[in-house]
Parts: sequence; structure tokens; C-alpha cells
Amino acid sequence: MNAHIKGAKDPKGFDNIVKEIFAPIYPVISQQIIEKTSLVEGKCLDAGCGTGALGRAFAKKTKMQITFFDKSPEMLKLSKQYVNDENLSNRSSFLFGDIHDIPCENESFDLVISRGSTPFWDDWSKAYDEIFRILKIGGQAYIGGGFGNKNLRNQIRKKMEEKEPNWRNSFKDRLEEKKETLPKIIKDLKPTYFEIIDNESGFWLYMKK
Repeated sequence: MNAHIKGAKDPKGFDNIVKEIFAPIYPVISQQIIEKTSLVEGKCLDAGCGTGALGRAFAKKTKMQITFFDKSPEMLKLSKQYVNDENLSNRSSFLFGDIHDIPCENESFDLVISRGSTPFWDDWSKAYDEIFRILKIGGQAYIGGGFGNKNLRNQIRKKMEEKEPNWRNSFKDRLEEKKETLPKIIKDLKPTYFEIIDNESGFWLYMKK
């Protein structure tokens, strides 16, 4: 994958891709999260938020306090700019750090969401352990990747392949390998409930502590 697509190496290029191609998926995914979790109030962490597209879409549909969390200062800067532009500052905060060592106290959040960051996590066991740790008792997580529905998936894949024919190959094999380990990782955390969603909406983990 070229640097302009892998956002950590080129935040502005990544931002352009999100705005020009991926933008329609975030309202759809945020609505799916609401339907799955029934959460519209409380504290939410957008983990690996990038430019904050999912967290911002979710904030517009709920009354939740959103913490935008990323290990890239440049991404957080862009996220903050958009939050200000969209008048979401009063319900937003920004946190720099790594998913493998989240700088938050135990049981801090009602909800953790993330879209598209998991292929870049080095250790899924540590990452999900941290996510579980910061969830409140009864808290929920909706984490993974996808495009919301089949039509959006086909539309975006076509546009992305025009820009970069091999855009998915750099992380596809790595992700497939990790997918197989996910059920055991989550079972070891002993959540009250979890399920793996693998359908036209994408590949997602839904978990309740």
C-alpha cells in the first residue's frame, strides 16, 4: 500500500482519501453501532480514530462524550480541526497514546468503537485486554472494519482500485491470520457476551463487559 493510503505515513493524504471516497460509510456504521448497542449517552472512545470520521459521525447521532484516541499527533490535530468545524467541541476530547497501553483508568468508558485500525495493531491480545480494562461493567465495544453495506463496499473498492490496484494486499493476509485468533482472545477476557459479525457490513467484534 502506498504511503498516501496508509495514513500513519501521510495524514493529509489519508484525510483526502477519507473525504473523497470513504465519507459515506461513517453515518451508516455509526447507525449500526447505535442499533447494536442502544447507547446514545455516556462516554465513548474512538480508538485509532485517524481524522475522527467515525467518532464525529457517532457524535452527531448521539449525546455521547467522545474521546478521539490515536498514536499520531498529526491525526489528532486534523481530528480536532474537524470537531471544531462541526461544532462538536463541547462533547469532544483528544488523547494521544498507543492501543497496547491506553492512558486511561480502569472502567472509564461506556463504549469503545474503532473502524479500520485493527490491521495496524501489533498485538491483538494486548490491545483487546486494554479495551476490556477501560470499559465500565456493562460497557460495550464495536470494533473492526467494513463499509457499512454491500453497495458502499462495491462503490469504494472500485474507486480505491482505480487509485491503487493493490491497496488491500499489504494488510489483507495479516488481517486474515489475526481473525482466526480473535475468538480465543475475547473468550479469555471473559466478557458477559460477544459475537463476531462477518457479513456485508464488514468484519466486526461486538463485546459486552
